This record gives sequence, C-alpha cells and structure tokens, in this order.
Amino acid sequence: MFELQYLIAWTIYILAGVACCFIWWKITSYIRQSAWQDLARGFVVVLIFTPWYAGESPEFFAPAIVVLLMDLLLEGAKSGMKGGIVLLTMTFFMLLVLSVRLILQRRTGHRKD
Repeated sequence: MFELQYLIAWTIYILAGVACCFIWWKITSYIRQSAWQDLARGFVVVLIFTPWYAGESPEFFAPAIVVLLMDLLLEGAKSGMKGGIVLLTMTFFMLLVLSVRLILQRRTGHRKD
C-alpha cells in the first residue's frame, strides 16, 4: 500500500510540475532574448524536476529542493546539504547544454532573438 501512495504522490508532483512549467513558459515568453528566456526556463526545470535520495534510504526519492530545505531546517547549514550539491551539479549541466546550444545556433545562423 505504501508503494502505491509513493507512486501516486510522485505522479501528482510531476503533473503539478508540468502545470507550473507551462505557466512559467507563458510568463517567460515575454522575454525578448532567447538566451535569457532559456536560462530562466532551465532554472525552473532544474528546481522542480531534480530528484534526490530522501533520508539515508536509497530506495525513496524526493525533489532535491525539498531535500535541501529539510537539511537546512533540521541539520543546519553545516550539514552535508546533499540536495544542494545535486542541484548545483544539475544547474551546471543545464548551463553546459544551453551554452553548447547557443554556440551551435550561432554557427549555423539560426537565432531567434
């Protein structure tokens, strides 16, 4: 029964995340420069959809932002901040992907801004 609740909770979270991303896409559509638009969208996707281990158990996941906030609230800033490290790593990869995409767009001349 617990596994079913876990799956239902993640399903609801992912659907809510998709809805939030849809609203954020509409809000950021007013940003004229595509690089800034992609950066704003990328940060939101990383914050919403990056999972990490919940607690000491490797079998259950939670959103990394929640893990980071719980670490800060319960263990303080001197703790390992496991969620923060994975968020920084995913942000780095997002910036890397956006940089490569921008370089490739400029080489081929297909810019939308």
